[in-house]
Amino acid sequence: MVSIQNQTLSKLKKYLTIAGANEIARRYFLLNGFDGTLTTLGVIIGAYIAGGIDSKIILSAGFGASIAMGISGAWGAFLAERAERVRGMRELEQAMFTELKNSIIDRASKVAILWVAVVDALSPILTAFITLLPFVFSFYGMIPIGSAFIAAIALNMATLFALGLFLSRISKSNMLLQGALMVMTGVITLFFLLILGLAF
Repeated sequence: MVSIQNQTLSKLKKYLTIAGANEIARRYFLLNGFDGTLTTLGVIIGAYIAGGIDSKIILSAGFGASIAMGISGAWGAFLAERAERVRGMRELEQAMFTELKNSIIDRASKVAILWVAVVDALSPILTAFITLLPFVFSFYGMIPIGSAFIAAIALNMATLFALGLFLSRISKSNMLLQGALMVMTGVITLFFLLILGLAF
């Protein structure tokens, strides 16, 4: 059983390497994770401005938004990646004067499409869950709603910082600078949301 699982994982890794899918998946993870983090921040601050700091409402809205983003992102990534792969396959077939259907390149391409779609789907849900976790504790009466609100914002900024570190690893740039720039985006978003709330 373990041997079969190892063989399957080894084959998947081989396909992803052939298709160059990991680099694409990293970009999708970063972009959709970033969107999910800021969207969840918007949900929390919006609830605060509206005076509806209720754990159930925030959890419903936050997870609802992130799941919708995940489905939208997955479908969009699937269609876009599939279109690119189909075009690339046709160009390769024309250049090689042969049909590549059911070849290792074809199989690797199909695995890559699914992998990118899955990563795109899970990234906003994962980042949203991190931010919303304090409200789960608050919902079950483990911490006060006010503490959950403060903890959620702190976790949101920490998630942005972590995404910045991930970005710095990809670009091989300054870790602290990239992390700080991501956090600054969150702070700016927070500021404008609060200003907008005061305006109304």
